[in-house]
Amino acid sequence: MGNQNIVTSNLFYDLVSIQYHALKGQEVYSRFIKDAQGNQELVTFFEQVRDQDIQRAEACHRFLTQLSGGGGEPYPTETTGRTQGQTTGSGTR
Repeated sequence: MGNQNIVTSNLFYDLVSIQYHALKGQEVYSRFIKDAQGNQELVTFFEQVRDQDIQRAEACHRFLTQLSGGGGEPYPTETTGRTQGQTTGSGTR
């Protein structure tokens, strides 16, 4: 049983590390995109890299939620200010 705790702990660390670096990259990519203004090919490339990191951070969040056995909050999205799965309007879910 003790070995399972070590494996889980390692997995948490691994996923948190990937998530941290993916999210930290957002600051850098915003600067890169700003620097590349006037060169649409580079702007597009930096946006693609940013989007890939966003997807990586979201995947880590899903895995961390699964490992913790919880139905944690959906991952917040920067573009909408809402969380995934959240809808607008007055309808019920």
